[in-house]
Amino acid sequence: MRHLLLPLLLCCACAGNNAPPNDLLPRDRFERVLVDAQLVEARVNQELVIDHRTDMPIERYYEEMFRKHGTTKEQFRRTFDWYTERPEELKAIYDSVLIDLQHQADSTGR
Repeated sequence: MRHLLLPLLLCCACAGNNAPPNDLLPRDRFERVLVDAQLVEARVNQELVIDHRTDMPIERYYEEMFRKHGTTKEQFRRTFDWYTERPEELKAIYDSVLIDLQHQADSTGR
């Protein structure tokens, strides 16, 4: 009996690891937040390197971004951490983010 129970428990444990916990951002929403996070980083780099600003309200930029997406820094961090443990999925997400950013750049003529 014990020999039958162990494989069943292992299968259940492995199957449970593939589904994200309920408190994580859905993948499509996570991608949209990542797109905006890249835009925040670009803005910060622009202000630092080009404008030579040293008084950038970086935290405010991120707070506004999280508010726009109806999420929190903590929920974003939990979602990001979950995907970093799944590098193939995270790579696919970043591929989508890059495509979205390219479309935005193309539509603004940059």
